[in-house]
Amino acid sequence: MHEAIRTASPEQEITRVTDGNPSYPAGIHFLNSLRAQKDSHSTIQHHKVIGLQNLAKESEAFRPFKQLIECLNRTYRHHVKPANGFNSYNGAVSLTTLFVTHHNLLKPHLFLDYKTPVPLPQLDSNPTIQNTWLKILSCAT
Repeated sequence: MHEAIRTASPEQEITRVTDGNPSYPAGIHFLNSLRAQKDSHSTIQHHKVIGLQNLAKESEAFRPFKQLIECLNRTYRHHVKPANGFNSYNGAVSLTTLFVTHHNLLKPHLFLDYKTPVPLPQLDSNPTIQNTWLKILSCAT
């Protein structure tokens, strides 16, 4: 979350959608105080989605965003569970980086009509997933 805020333009509006965990408002308050120190003109907006039913208008409006993140978390846990966690900080960072790369650049998403969230034209001409990974790695260096 800090990296998303760091790379956003100062005027960009940032919205955080969470469940009812009380630690989120405290974290958002802290991040808003950091933004105020940097003379940012906007604050992070916070919306709560509570429970499994839409009992409030806020939950109804923002539930699709929460469901998207929950799907991402389930998929991530599915890949981490066989490894029984991580032996080192570098292992956690490496797997997370690979997972985010796969999720954003390679995996077609149903809600995007089976397109990737971040389409890169230079990846279109690769016939296999292995060649696509090689292209991603060569672009990263």
